[in-house]
Amino acid sequence: MSTQYIFTTYRLSRRFPPDRQVLSDISLSFLPGAKIGVLGYNGAGKSTLLRIMACLDPEFDGHAKLAPGATVGLLEQEPELEAGKDVRGNIEDGVAETKALLDRFTELSMNYSEETAEEFARVQERIDAVDGWNLDTTLEIAMDALRCPPPDADVAT
Repeated sequence: MSTQYIFTTYRLSRRFPPDRQVLSDISLSFLPGAKIGVLGYNGAGKSTLLRIMACLDPEFDGHAKLAPGATVGLLEQEPELEAGKDVRGNIEDGVAETKALLDRFTELSMNYSEETAEEFARVQERIDAVDGWNLDTTLEIAMDALRCPPPDADVAT
């Protein structure tokens, strides 16, 4: 039985112009459910590696592959917050796709019919795949771990 990694890199390198090497020949593999930490000096490439893992930086050499069906969320060091939203609203922006699935599931549940049965099953399957049923708990745990202000706090202050 072969191991199914959730994310792998092979000989990953990243250079910024004119000639600044940030990552050089990195090979990593992560198992599902793994908790990782990325440590290093300022400018060592920690954020660059995380941006590559989140598929936000395609300008690298080597290989980086996320397992099919897997998703990566990235909380930027200096996130741009929307002033009209509270802390929870801004954090929910990062899980907008899952939230949209849950909203669609609710809508389909309220208007269930033979015509919507197939979509209902597809949406339910996608929610299952991302553990969307536990979204509120997951967000509460993450907010607590990150020591966020209260969920209803104004981000402008």
